[in-house]
Amino acid sequence: MKKWEHRHSGPELMDGTALPDDDLFLNYKELHFINRWLGGYRITLKGLKVFVEKDKVLSVLDAGCGGGDMLKVVAMWGRKNKVKLQLTGIDLSAAAIRYAQQNCRDYPEISLLQGDIFTHLEQGNSYDVIMQTLLTHHFTDQQVAQLLRLMHDTVRIGFLINDLQRHVFAYYSIQWLTQLFSSSYLVKHDAPLSVLRGFQREEWYELLSEALVANASVSWEWAFRYLVVFKR
Repeated sequence: MKKWEHRHSGPELMDGTALPDDDLFLNYKELHFINRWLGGYRITLKGLKVFVEKDKVLSVLDAGCGGGDMLKVVAMWGRKNKVKLQLTGIDLSAAAIRYAQQNCRDYPEISLLQGDIFTHLEQGNSYDVIMQTLLTHHFTDQQVAQLLRLMHDTVRIGFLINDLQRHVFAYYSIQWLTQLFSSSYLVKHDAPLSVLRGFQREEWYELLSEALVANASVSWEWAFRYLVVFKR
């Protein structure tokens, strides 16, 4: 089907810059539930474990941190497993950072920045690991390749990406679930569109090749996700 041959160009409502805080915050709460229920957090943690070194404080940047839920999950995992973490979240949305500041207030190992991830990395900021959860599908292929290259050139250990597979079953499943259970017009509109903006495995390898990133792995994960891991 032609609908699935190429990535949808978007945009999603979430890509706008004038969303009311209450609408955005409800969106974050529902996305937290979806990620927890469908195992999305588990995928990022699986990738992060690849980079853990005994007795080392690991500096991690969460690119496109949104409301900070992934950062909280990682912080709790670090505490439970005695992994020393220095976590930073960055997001273009000032409202997202305001939400994350409250959401992560009990986790001093988390710091937050409002800004553009491309500019941030181009300025020479470096981390042991950069992680992304459901960020890259918001970008064009050209932007994804650019970001892959920036991460490759700035990370000290590696990076991971957890993002959606473009798949007919995933599309209709999330469309049905959000129409039935969601109270957020943002989630109802954007969740199915996000799937259409997702990736196929061969597209990831093409983007990695374009960015000159060698030796990265791309694994399929439930539910309809790909985990991309690059380690030096």
